Amino acid sequence: MDYKRKRRHAVKLPHYQVAEIKALGHSHEIEAYLRSCEVWSQAKNKLQEIYYYIQDESGRRKNFYAAGWQNELGHWQVAAPNYTGCLGHPALTNIPGKEDYALLFETYFDYLRHPDISSTTAHIIILNSPCLLQVGLAKAKSFNKTRTFFNTSLPIP
Repeated sequence: MDYKRKRRHAVKLPHYQVAEIKALGHSHEIEAYLRSCEVWSQAKNKLQEIYYYIQDESGRRKNFYAAGWQNELGHWQVAAPNYTGCLGHPALTNIPGKEDYALLFETYFDYLRHPDISSTTAHIIILNSPCLLQVGLAKAKSFNKTRTFFNTSLPIP
């Protein structure tokens, strides 16, 4: 009998599962982390506590928690002492403004470290990752005026 076997592809499960989302203030560890980053007072109405887990092939579950915010794709950007990244696909975070003026930040914590900016009516663009620099710059070009707030030496073309 001559037949071709169908190649089986493993079903790739997400690496994480969000279990719960809470307002800031429930976890002393998250609060301590945000205080150590000097963003606690600014973060109170802008970040949330994200509780998530990873389950391995053996069914063992590892629980994690972090401070988080959503990016423009609706995925969670998270920050904790041992991990900063995205639960899902990385993307920019946009905070719409009323003016045709944009402020571009490398990280959400950079944005939070500028408390005077919270009262601005400018559009806020946060890269969330250096690999999104080109995307952020392209978005910023749609505004008449842009100001950047970068802590690292990102290669600006």
